[in-house]
Amino acid sequence: MIEPTRGIVLNYTRYAESSIISHIYTEHFGLQSYMINQVRSRKNKGKAIFLQPLTLLDLEVYHSNKKTIHRIKDFKVNTPFTQIPFEPIRRSLTFFIAEVLNKALKQEDKAVENLFDFLHQSISILDSDINGVQNFHLFLLFRLTKPLGFYPHFENNINAKYFDLRTGMFVQTEPAHQEYMNYSESEILMQLENLGVDQLDHLVLNGTQRTEFIDKMLQYYHLHLSGFSNIKSFEVLKEIFR
Repeated sequence: MIEPTRGIVLNYTRYAESSIISHIYTEHFGLQSYMINQVRSRKNKGKAIFLQPLTLLDLEVYHSNKKTIHRIKDFKVNTPFTQIPFEPIRRSLTFFIAEVLNKALKQEDKAVENLFDFLHQSISILDSDINGVQNFHLFLLFRLTKPLGFYPHFENNINAKYFDLRTGMFVQTEPAHQEYMNYSESEILMQLENLGVDQLDHLVLNGTQRTEFIDKMLQYYHLHLSGFSNIKSFEVLKEIFR
């Protein structure tokens, strides 16, 4: 059955000599895999968008709940990028965000309510003239915890100095285990809770602080999402923001 849906390209795997299987987060069906033929041939350069992470698409797809790999009848770019492909920082952020999304969403068998609209809007903002773009991935990782179901508990955090990654709660004394944010990392989390996406330049961090906070957030994801594994593109960000 042919179904219309919007989609966000996450990544791909090569298949045969010139085809790929593109992993796309769709508005109506969640994370799905689509066979794209001849995408790596010279005659089909237009299909190269399926190789670019976070590309926003309008799709017509052949969908069946009985299949794990589907096909696309037609497609077009929903919102063409004007900055992401040409700026190393934004481009690196798209690879990181796409990898996080692919691993965070692969356990979902359907679309998460409100998540697609949040991601579509966030990606469009990343491609805009946003201030503080170097903090965008911190903001996204934090906000993404809400639709995924493990948003930090900010209630009763007065005088609390540490964020416990296991419980998702702020505590006044250091936990007996090692899976927690220290005082400065917890402060960043509290700041993010009070910042809008248009205020990211208010978050003043050096490269070390940014990297250490992201590392703790990825630990938080690992603790609360089954199967969430190591994010390889994080190593690239460490070099960019060092």
